[in-house]
Amino acid sequence: MLEIKRINHQKFSKLTQELQNYIDQKKTGGIILLIYQKDKIVYCDKFGWKDIAKNEPLEFDTIFRIYSMTKPIVCLATLMLYEEGKFDLDDPISKFIPEFSNLKVLKSVNTETNEMITEDAKNQITIRHLFTHTSGLSYGFIPNIPIDDLYSKEFDFKGDNRGKSVLEKVPKSGSLEEFIPKLAKLPLAFEPGTFWKYGFNHDVLGYLIEKLTGKKLDIFLKERLFHKLGMVDTDFYVPEFKWHKVAKVYTRNTENELNELKGPMIDGYRQKPELLSGGGGLVSSIADYLKFTVMMLKNGELEGQKIVRNSTIDMMTQNHLTENKSLLGLYWIKPEDPDFINREEGYGFGLGVRVKVEENITKSGVGEHDWGGALNTLYWIDPLKEVVGILMTQYCPPDSDWIQPVDDVKIKNLVYEALKDSPSIRIK
Repeated sequence: MLEIKRINHQKFSKLTQELQNYIDQKKTGGIILLIYQKDKIVYCDKFGWKDIAKNEPLEFDTIFRIYSMTKPIVCLATLMLYEEGKFDLDDPISKFIPEFSNLKVLKSVNTETNEMITEDAKNQITIRHLFTHTSGLSYGFIPNIPIDDLYSKEFDFKGDNRGKSVLEKVPKSGSLEEFIPKLAKLPLAFEPGTFWKYGFNHDVLGYLIEKLTGKKLDIFLKERLFHKLGMVDTDFYVPEFKWHKVAKVYTRNTENELNELKGPMIDGYRQKPELLSGGGGLVSSIADYLKFTVMMLKNGELEGQKIVRNSTIDMMTQNHLTENKSLLGLYWIKPEDPDFINREEGYGFGLGVRVKVEENITKSGVGEHDWGGALNTLYWIDPLKEVVGILMTQYCPPDSDWIQPVDDVKIKNLVYEALKDSPSIRIK
C-alpha cells in the first residue's frame, strides 16, 4: 500500500493555508488531510499537535477516535452477510432479533405524569430501514424532544451537552446483547420508513452480525476486513503499547480558549469497551482508513484481496431514499437554518453513507459518498473523479449545538480547485 508521508504541491497552497488557519486560530488541536486520486496520494500534510501540553506534533501514524466513520465499515461488513444470503434488505429485523416484534410509535408524553401515549406501529423495521436511518430509532442527542428525553432517561444521558454524554455513556452500556433489547423496548419516533432520523441503527446491524455469525463484532471485523486489508490500528480500543500514538481531544472553555478534554471519552479507549458500537466505536489511523476507502473506490478490492462484489459496492453507494431522492425532504425535524439546507441539498442516502445525487455547492462528482465522525473526522469517496479524501482531527463541541470548526464543504472545494488547476493530476 502507499506510503503515508508529506506530499504538498504548490497548487494546494490555498488548502494548506486554510488547514493551518484552524491551528493558528486555535479552533482545533491538530489536523491531517490526505487526498488520493488515480492510484496515488496527491496531497498529505499534518498540522498542529497530538498533545499540545507535551509539545508533541501530530504524526502520520496517529490514532484517532473515528466515531461515526465506524458506520460505513460495519455496514459493508453486514453486506458481506447479505452476499451470503443470510438476509434480504426488506426482511423485518424481528426475524433475527425478536425483541423488535411489537413496536410502538410515540405520539406524545404527558408532561405532568410523564405517561407516554403510544400507538402500535403499522409496519415492521426492516434491515433496509436500519441501513438508511429511517427506522424511527433515535440517539437521544436533542434535549426537550420527547423521544430523545426518553432515551436520556433509559440510558442515563445527562447534562446540557447531550451529544458528549452519549459518546461517554454508550461504551459502558453493557454488551450488545444487553443494550439492544433495552433499545427495542423504547417507542419509535415515527412509523418505520416514513422519515430520516439519526439513531442507533448501525449498532443494531452490529448485533445482527453477531446473531448471524455467532461471533463478537470485533472478531468478525478483524477476520473479514481488518486483517485482509492490513488495517493494523483499527479496533474498539488501543492497547497500552500503542497509547502513545493516540491524539488528545480538544474543546473550548467558557473563555473560548482551546482546552484538552478530560474524562471517559479519553480514558475509555484504554481497554475493550463493554459495548462494541457498530455506530461509533472504532479508532483508526489515516493509513488504515485509506485502505478501507481505496478498497471501496476500487469496487471492493485492494491489492488482489476481493472483499465484496462490485454489485455490493454499487448497491451500498446508490440512493435508497424514495421521496424526491432527497435527504432534506425526509428529515423528521425539518431544518430551518439556510446554510445547513444549502449544504444538504443534492444529497440522498445509501446503505450507511450519504450519496450525492445531483450537482450542489460542492465540486465533487455526482455519485460521491461520504460520512463523518463526532470529533470532526470525515471522509469522502468520489468514483466519478477517482478521488478519496480523509480528514482527521479531534474536536468536541462544548455545548449541545455541535457546530464543528473544520468546514467540510470549504475543504472539499479547495481540494477540487487545486486538482483542477494541476496539469499533472487533472480531474475529469
